[in-house]
Amino acid sequence: MKPCTSPTTSPIQLPIPIPAQAQWLLAAAAAASVLGVAAPAGLTQERQGCFMITQAGRLIDLSEICPSAQPFAPPAQASSTPTLGTGDIQVTLRWTTTDDLDLAVRDPSGDIVAYYNRTVPSGGQLDVDANAGCGEQNASPIENIFWPSGGAPQGQFSIEVNLFTRCPGGGGGSIPFNLTLLVQGTTRTIEGSVSDQQPVANFPFSLPTQAAQR
Repeated sequence: MKPCTSPTTSPIQLPIPIPAQAQWLLAAAAAASVLGVAAPAGLTQERQGCFMITQAGRLIDLSEICPSAQPFAPPAQASSTPTLGTGDIQVTLRWTTTDDLDLAVRDPSGDIVAYYNRTVPSGGQLDVDANAGCGEQNASPIENIFWPSGGAPQGQFSIEVNLFTRCPGGGGGSIPFNLTLLVQGTTRTIEGSVSDQQPVANFPFSLPTQAAQR
């Protein structure tokens, strides 16, 4: 009579709960195991949580299917300074309120470059206008008038800065401004102001410059 032996029993393996967000990784790992994908020799620290270990002990790299965080890229900022035309003559007006100041230049023929007449036969043109009719709220406005190289006529010119209208947020009192005058490579800076009592300021210049004429 054979001795009675107890049957060999395997330990009961309880299922391990898998988070819902990781179930798709398990499916991908199973697919990789079937395909026989070999795991790399080592995984960097950045790969933690992006691999699986099969029942056979094989390490499956899931880096190609794991979502990766993209670095934050701030939106490109539009340039606050417009491109200004230049040449033989360039007159640039700057001020620091939201009020509507207007720049105008009279050429030797009496033609005026201004917001209402942006180009004249002698070649002068207004290419940048600011705070027109209070339609914008630019606290660092710029206006620019220029004659291209080789096209400016010789003679007497006159710059006019005019307080066209007060705009909301502009405040009261006088409005200081800065004029940059470029004449054939020579630059001058002119400071001035306009107000309700004195809304217009004028500044003459010539081409060639007076120094060159002497």
